[in-house]
Parts: sequence; C-alpha cells; structure tokens
Amino acid sequence: MEQKKDFSNLFLSHSALIFLKASETRNFSETAKFFRITQSAVSRSMREWEKSWGCPLFDRSSRPISLTAEGRIINQELQKHLKSFLDLADSIRKESNLKPVVRVGCVESLSVDLLPKLILRLRDKTRQIVTILATSNSLHRELLEGKLDIIISSDSTAELSGLNRTLILQEGSLLVLPKSLKDSNCWKSWKGLQFCGLPFIKYHHASGGGKLNDVFMRTAGISVANQIEVDSNSTMLSLIAQGAGWTISRASTILQNKGLMNEILYLPMPEPLLVRKVYVLTRQNEPSALMQEFTQLACSILKESVAPELIKIAPWLEQDIFVLDPTSGVMVDMTGKKAEER
Repeated sequence: MEQKKDFSNLFLSHSALIFLKASETRNFSETAKFFRITQSAVSRSMREWEKSWGCPLFDRSSRPISLTAEGRIINQELQKHLKSFLDLADSIRKESNLKPVVRVGCVESLSVDLLPKLILRLRDKTRQIVTILATSNSLHRELLEGKLDIIISSDSTAELSGLNRTLILQEGSLLVLPKSLKDSNCWKSWKGLQFCGLPFIKYHHASGGGKLNDVFMRTAGISVANQIEVDSNSTMLSLIAQGAGWTISRASTILQNKGLMNEILYLPMPEPLLVRKVYVLTRQNEPSALMQEFTQLACSILKESVAPELIKIAPWLEQDIFVLDPTSGVMVDMTGKKAEER
C-alpha cells in the first residue's frame, strides 16, 4: 500500500510543526533529530513561539517535558485543523492522480498557432502535458513505440496497422519564392519555374511535407533542379528570403513564421493544386474519449483561430481550406460548405 504523504508543511509554520512534534515526543532532543536540526535550535524556536503566544507552552521542570494547560489547548486545536487540511490535500492529490499524463507530438507547421492553444485548453483536464516537435516520420515511430499518446501529423501512414486516424485539416498549397522574382511571371507555370534561374529547395524526404511534395512532383511529371534539402520550416523560409531558391509549401508554414512574411513571396501554385491533409493519430488501445476530446478541441481552435489566418495569407485558397466538424464528422470550409459539395 502506498504510504500517505505528509502535507502538513503546506499549512503550518515551521515553529508549529516543531511544537506538534515536541508535544508528541515530549523530548526536544528527539524532536531535533526528526527535523535534522540542533536541540538548541528547537529550544530557541519554542521559546520564541511561547513569547508570541504570551504564555508558557511546556513545563520544563520535569522529565520528560509536558504541555501546560495552554499548550494542550493549542495542541488540540492544531491537531483538529491539521486533520482537516490533510484530508483536503489528500483529496486534491487523489483527484489529480486520476487525471491523465498526456504526451503529444506535433509537426512544426502547427507548433505556434495550434499547439499552445491546445495545451492551454487541456491543462485543466490533465495532470501533466508533455509535447515534442518532430517530423511526421519521427512522430509515428514514437507513437508506435508508446513514447507518445497522440500526434498531429501531415502523414496518415495508411500502411501502418494499429492506429486510429482522424482527418482534421485540409489546406491547399502555395509557392514560396524570393523577392528577387517579384517582377517575374515564372510562377505562373511549371515550365516557367523550371527555368526561373533558382533551384527548388526540398523538404527532408522523411518529413510529411517532403513526402507530399515528392509524390506530387513525381506523379505530375514535374522535374526541377534541387541542391538543398531541409527539415525545418524556419530554415526553409530563411533560405528563400536570402534568394537560395523556391519551394512548394503551405499557408500554415507562413503563419508559423510571421517574422519572415515580408521577406518572401507567397503566390498561387500552377495547376494541379497540391492539398495537404493533417491528421490526429493514436494507438488503437488508447481510450477513445481521449482522442475524441483532443480532436474536438483541435478542430475548434483550427476553425476559430487558425483557418481564418490562413485565408488572410492566401485568400485565393479560401475554398480549399477545410476543417473537420466533429459533430457531423465531415470536412467543411469557413462558410460551412462540405468538401464533397465542391
């Protein structure tokens, strides 16, 4: 059986605790050993406490020492109130222990505008929240190994078994280019981009964005020169701002890096439009209530705070940004129109 923790120091002063222990042991030397202080420190503390009360609390004329009438009254009152306080502390501790420790993993692009708000809304529902940022590939591995309980990923990993998946966000992609191309029309076609004079900067092949872009360009038959591969959105945008190349990214990446918004160009991509999907994933043995509540909160934040900002960045994508409506279970845009109605 787990030993009950002593919370008395939360409610009583050090002098009061020494008084209670001395009342119990009737010996200042034993009391000193208990608190790992000197006997003279105990005697000095009790003299000062008696002075504060204005009366003697111990009868020191005999051994073992005993409480005076006033000391007994104070001891009884302290014991009575202390029991009430300890019961309260124990109740709070037990209630806290019933709340889960939740370990959350998230892709970088939603780490600034979704994750902090999600943590704040989950704070009162959990005992502890642990979060990590990583590529989708790393998040999936940690989830399967039991190191994470729930992840927000841009890769559904449909080939992996044992996972629950819920699509929560769908957003169209855009081009990100350096400002040196602001007077160029190269962005209007893939052929123009092939000959824009700058290389394509790839997202790391193991990241969700990297896999998405690679499959898209391979399927669409788009071939572009590339020399640099990165797994960080901020590094990507910083490189583009310095004229190192261009890429295919998302409005959520721009939103995450507001400080670079005025240093780059973000423009519509040529057809066909590449769509990124974001999922909430858990292991199938996790309580379904956890995933449901997490998903509902995430969707609420996406609809209220994130999607409107994405549309401000890329208004031409207004009809290509969808958030899950947890009640109906369908993806809807900001007007409430369902994705399949497009």
